[in-house]
Amino acid sequence: MTADRLTILHVYPRQMGVSGDRGNVAALVRRADAADIATEVVEYAPGDELPTTADVVLVGNGPLSAMRSLGADVSRIGAPLRAFAAAGVPVIAVGGGFDLATQQVVPTEGAPVDGFGVFDARAVRGAERRVNYFVLETRYPLLPGAPTRLAGFEDHAARIELADGVEPFADVVSGGGNQAGAPVEGAIAGTSFGTHTQGPILPLNPQLTDAVLAAATARLGRSYAPDAERTATIDRYAREARATIDRYVDKAFKRIA
Repeated sequence: MTADRLTILHVYPRQMGVSGDRGNVAALVRRADAADIATEVVEYAPGDELPTTADVVLVGNGPLSAMRSLGADVSRIGAPLRAFAAAGVPVIAVGGGFDLATQQVVPTEGAPVDGFGVFDARAVRGAERRVNYFVLETRYPLLPGAPTRLAGFEDHAARIELADGVEPFADVVSGGGNQAGAPVEGAIAGTSFGTHTQGPILPLNPQLTDAVLAAATARLGRSYAPDAERTATIDRYAREARATIDRYVDKAFKRIA
């Protein structure tokens, strides 16, 4: 954070941003503004010089072909991204970005793709494809009194194998999740999390956006308290969208073999 400006680093927005992932960036910017915190969004493309400082890092969804196209750049920036996460910078990885943030993506055909290694896990392709509305009870630390129920959408065919001791991001209420035995979803590493929850996840679940921003500002010695009047409209939109998901969660989409 420089000159009271929170830096949001968006990694691979063109290659890994096919599911409205800029909405996650927009949610962070708008809620930070409601707490009188200025933001700067920095986009990182393959081959660029990765910034040495960041306050939140986002990696969005993308296909295996995009991951392969990134080649050695993933290995080049993996260590700095791991260092950000270890320093308490929230690294938020969604969809294929979550797969890429594990140690390795194992496809059904061809060579494995090495990931960033932010999460001690691997993503194994070839699981049952799940296309569902998604309802979860998150384990990510939220602000006091915030509801732990999250809602979104999942569309993936990966089995996420967590290493021993890795905390899942959430318990599954409805949906597939990690598909590795226990009914859990995603992974947590400190203040960072990975999940296949799309939607995008942060606009749909403002309490999660608040938690990320609180973690980002706390490490800088600053408090985070958004003005409820300034967030009232977007909070209402989020409530109505989650209510729709709850209403249709068991009726809309199907498993795809």
